[in-house]
Amino acid sequence: MKYKNTTLELDGIICHTLIGCCEHERINRQDLDVSLQLELGSISTNDDLTKTVDYWELCSFVKEYVEETTYYLLETLVEQIADAILAKYSLVKAVTVSICKLSLNNQKSRTIKCRHYQERVYKIALALGSNMNNPRQQVISAIEMLAEFVADIKVAPIYRSSPYGYTNQDDFYNTCISGYTQLEPSDLLIKIKKLEKQQGKYEQFENGPRIIDIDIIFFANQTVQDGWLNIPHQAMHERDFVLRPLNDIEPDWLHPIQNKTVSELLTTLTNANYVISE
Repeated sequence: MKYKNTTLELDGIICHTLIGCCEHERINRQDLDVSLQLELGSISTNDDLTKTVDYWELCSFVKEYVEETTYYLLETLVEQIADAILAKYSLVKAVTVSICKLSLNNQKSRTIKCRHYQERVYKIALALGSNMNNPRQQVISAIEMLAEFVADIKVAPIYRSSPYGYTNQDDFYNTCISGYTQLEPSDLLIKIKKLEKQQGKYEQFENGPRIIDIDIIFFANQTVQDGWLNIPHQAMHERDFVLRPLNDIEPDWLHPIQNKTVSELLTTLTNANYVISE
């Protein structure tokens, strides 16, 4: 199946609303000409209606939204329209809103235009671990590199824990971070894998020693299961070395499948073997 990035442009959404700071603008409604440019990300070319948005429904949504507002500034209105579209339409990855404000009586020779571009931002949680080559520093270095595509990072304490699965190896140093990214889940995974490789990761065997390991634990409230990418991480709710640091920074994050918060999941665990790293 072929995929391509799709941009959708919608023009001529005429809305009748109160907008402006002048006294006569607070009394008389004016016509606004709203235009949208939507980035829909990777869309399949097999004519699947579920992979795009309903154009007419979207136009009606914007028209109704604008006509219920009474903002003073166009700058505020375009930002609020962008927020509303991203909140309602999950397929929209970025939106540009342009408004042409006609002067009263539709004197088109005098117009005011305002344009706003906004990308979707996702809150994410990642788990990091290492037990090779100064593992504590490996974890710290990975977090520094993650900052290239994860913003506003919140870092949990680093914990030391016994190895999982194959036990004849050194203890692991583990932590979790939360932050925000504009990447889609698959793109985020690709970035993480490149980072791990850059840091020198090679897996000798399953559950064996590793220089760095970075897992996507949560991606907003999404669930993704496509064989090579599973979100939430399928075993995170059973692992103290994930739940303990994650609880330190995001105790109230609700697991979309288990339907329990991180703190609630942590209380169900027994025989925890973590210690706080110095």
